[in-house]
Amino acid sequence: MPTEAVEMASFRDRALLALSDPTQLGAALLPDGDTFGARVRTALGAVYDLTAARVDQIRSVAVQEVLVERPLLPVSHQVGAWTQTVPSFTRTEFTLDRPAPASPVWIDLLAQVAVTVVTEIAPGGAESVLSRSFDDFTTLDEFRRRFQFIDLDGFMARHHLQTVDDLRNAFDYLVTEVRLRVPPPFNANDPANVHTLTVRLAVAVVDPFDVADGLRAARLIRDTARDLTAPAPAGIPADSIAAYATAVVFADPADASLVTAVEQLYAREGVVTLFQNPG
Repeated sequence: MPTEAVEMASFRDRALLALSDPTQLGAALLPDGDTFGARVRTALGAVYDLTAARVDQIRSVAVQEVLVERPLLPVSHQVGAWTQTVPSFTRTEFTLDRPAPASPVWIDLLAQVAVTVVTEIAPGGAESVLSRSFDDFTTLDEFRRRFQFIDLDGFMARHHLQTVDDLRNAFDYLVTEVRLRVPPPFNANDPANVHTLTVRLAVAVVDPFDVADGLRAARLIRDTARDLTAPAPAGIPADSIAAYATAVVFADPADASLVTAVEQLYAREGVVTLFQNPG
């Protein structure tokens, strides 16, 4: 495209031209020198439940594909019943999902992003479980010390027990000891801790700069796609919670404090922010 045409284009047009390039979009998500990867972490947290897998490092980002101006069609979910009384009573229930008679939600850029991460996996599970009977107690205080979580007076009152002998003879008592697995010391350099997670990133370009409009655009994409599913990642204990992560592109306001405030607000809402030179 001639230089004059680019200069006359709107910010939205320039952002689409720039970020439709996978290399430029990848650099915007994880700029050179960014050792923490806050934008990428926000995107991962939006699509995966990482409760059992702590992301220690973001190693790299590779944008594999970028699609421009993709429609997302709202789905209408309808539930009803068909009842017949003659010649005999019958009732049939039905559910119908179909595209809603509404304008599509447009995703300006839909990117498939491969994120290489170093993760610490919670070990989970038990190493051993040992149960043994406890029937040789001779005093109520001895029982209390063993079962401190029980309101012994209330327990005995409910079961009409008077003495320690009544308590011992009324039930069989078991003490269970569960020993949880203890993970080895975490080694970030262990290749077994390196995984690649795929994120589908839906990007909206907001022009002119408007914080509220950006959040509305991201929420509209997220809500319209809520019935879509994505596969769980391989190799780590994480569930997929959304089909898309969302990102909003703004013209850089050249106000560092405003940029920081917007990034923090959007991150709390699970939305990535990308600031581009207004040109």
